[in-house]
Amino acid sequence: MVVIDTDILSMFAKIDAIDTLKKLFKDRIVMTPRIRDEVSIPLEYGYVFPLNVISKIETVTLSPFVLKEYERLSENWTLGRGELEAISYCKSENCIFLTNDRKAQELAKKEGVRVITLQAVLRALWKTGVKTKEETIKILDMIKEADNLYISPESEEEIFKE
Repeated sequence: MVVIDTDILSMFAKIDAIDTLKKLFKDRIVMTPRIRDEVSIPLEYGYVFPLNVISKIETVTLSPFVLKEYERLSENWTLGRGELEAISYCKSENCIFLTNDRKAQELAKKEGVRVITLQAVLRALWKTGVKTKEETIKILDMIKEADNLYISPESEEEIFKE
């Protein structure tokens, strides 16, 4: 199972590509309750893209152990609640965490959680045949525009190298 953070869910929702993530991960993607709450905030300002996430991505239920882990991590880290909850859930349930946040990646790895980045997802899209390389370039361009995202030329080269 792959737990996806708010930023990446929002990026793909803004370009109407949640189904692309679902196809890549064979429908084995989820979000935690706090990530769902974070994803929903733009609804209050009239944006509709969060509905694309809420209607298509399952929200997991948290066990008492996950909640205890969350409390422990909250004491020492200044990450967002969604990231902390996701890391706690991934650690407890042996899931993979998909995030673009470097601090979240650092903590997840420290806690023994496997991490995937946006760059790895984009590379996997065309390497696995879910999308062509050209379609993946278009997806990246749309994300960069919709989310005002900067990706270094070196990172782009890494994503698309044969």
